[in-house]
Amino acid sequence: MKFNMLKVSLIVILAVAVILPFSKADTTEAASTKTAYVDVSSGSLTVRSGPGANYKKVGSLKNGVKTTVYSQTKTGWSEIRYNKHKAYVSTKYLRFYYNMSQSTAKSITDKVINMQRKTWERNYTKQQIYSIMNPGFTTTYIDKFFKEQMYKSGKDKYGNQLYHQIETEIFGYNIDNFEWYAKKKPTIQYYIKDNQEYLAVSQYLLDEESGNHWTYLYLSKANSKSSWKVYDISRKYD
Repeated sequence: MKFNMLKVSLIVILAVAVILPFSKADTTEAASTKTAYVDVSSGSLTVRSGPGANYKKVGSLKNGVKTTVYSQTKTGWSEIRYNKHKAYVSTKYLRFYYNMSQSTAKSITDKVINMQRKTWERNYTKQQIYSIMNPGFTTTYIDKFFKEQMYKSGKDKYGNQLYHQIETEIFGYNIDNFEWYAKKKPTIQYYIKDNQEYLAVSQYLLDEESGNHWTYLYLSKANSKSSWKVYDISRKYD
């Protein structure tokens, strides 16, 4: 009897020892998966049999399609499942979304809004306007802002041309103030694509003067050590 019980115990221990490694491996694989969304400007994303452009094309994914990424190579390819088979797509055409707190998003948007508001205070030279906005806005955005929002307003004592905001065009490329303490708070979308970080903040604003509208603010930064910069804004009126 004792021998049989010992034999049964050994069998159980061996069975557990065999099962546990596989359970751990499955858990590790599941924990390492990421959800991604296809992001292509036109056409569709090619799906290949292996991690490289030289591998056979096995299909394609439309823009905005959600997919699960099981692993990523150092050469820029993501392993997915296509028709239940292992396949690969170029990582640079995938968006990976992450959470960002409202306090963090508010701090980022407040900073660029205050930076832009400084250009309202008085007349500036073109160089001064670019210098004020450069830390928080892309050059392309500042170019549009300067062209649409500024008019010539005399010269300084050195003969340099001064500019001032066109009061009747105060909205245009100026960012709306987000209402972070309103009942319906701004929506935050934070994602990484091709190793670059992106942030989109939007909110529906009630405004009797300019009209009720959705306002959208778009920022990006090259890496974690870079500063967030506004690259676009848009509005959608009722």
